[in-house]
Amino acid sequence: MRARLALLTLLAAAAGPGQCGGSSYDPCDGKACGDACRVCPPDDARCAETAVVKACDPVGRCVAWVADLCPIEPPDPCAGKVCGQTCVWDPPCRQATPPCMAPSALGRCDAAGQCIPGGAVTCQPVADCAGQPCGVTCDLCGGMCMHPYATACDGSGQCVPWSFDLCPP
Repeated sequence: MRARLALLTLLAAAAGPGQCGGSSYDPCDGKACGDACRVCPPDDARCAETAVVKACDPVGRCVAWVADLCPIEPPDPCAGKVCGQTCVWDPPCRQATPPCMAPSALGRCDAAGQCIPGGAVTCQPVADCAGQPCGVTCDLCGGMCMHPYATACDGSGQCVPWSFDLCPP
């Protein structure tokens, strides 16, 4: 029994992670970060896989799985929204390790699809709010307002003065 264990240990040491049988096998080829992987090629009976649960890391290596192995991509607050619609902006430090506990802020999507905290964005105003999503910049005064970007479509298709509580979530 000891001889068998010694032989398995020797084989595992000789064929280090990702090098079992000397093949060009890539355990993370075509896999995303966090996907399960095995160091040993499926067709190599000589390779001894360890009992450690492994997953692909962000750079494509098969490593021991840990809870925070892959960074979490924050959702795009302006996905599917048009310029002027309300969004919730999260501070960038939320993705840091450790994350900050700074509060989120209400904002508006700009013309480039970015959520701007506070809502100071410039969008091409629409002339009519009928059929427009809530929060889209509109022209209440027919181009005669001093602040033409301070109005937005409400949920009922009316062009009204913009406010943070204009469009309920």
